[in-house]
Amino acid sequence: MKKLIMVMLLAISASTAQAQEIYDYLLDKAEQVVNDPASKEIELKIAQFKSTALRYFRKKIIEQEGSISSTWLDAQALALNEFVTNYLIELSQNSLATEKVRKELVMKYCNASENHAMFKKVDTEEAELFIYDKGGYTPFSLNTNWVEALEETKKKN
Repeated sequence: MKKLIMVMLLAISASTAQAQEIYDYLLDKAEQVVNDPASKEIELKIAQFKSTALRYFRKKIIEQEGSISSTWLDAQALALNEFVTNYLIELSQNSLATEKVRKELVMKYCNASENHAMFKKVDTEEAELFIYDKGGYTPFSLNTNWVEALEETKKKN
């Protein structure tokens, strides 16, 4: 019985340690692209968005809650990554579609991002920095609950 409890505690602590690494891993990967002078423009812009969004929601949750759960942080980071990846895949798959279809696709993701605000008190200009970036590839709000936004985009498929 004691061995079983010890094994369970080790498994839980190992998964917690792994979980804490997910956010850091995704942030590190994004920043590697940002800091690589050989990065292509699209890779750079996407990595800049991811890095900014990851830092934004971590900073905001600490400001507003005082602490942060690694499980929550990792769930948001994974959802953000999947959200952006799915968006880019769908955009690529519809590259030959009509302008109307492409706009609808972009709006599906933009609306999902805006419909699921994470924080009530935010600097709107900071939160919407990427929405109005004319040369950007990720026109999404930083103030997003990425888990909920991701779920919304999956429901509309």
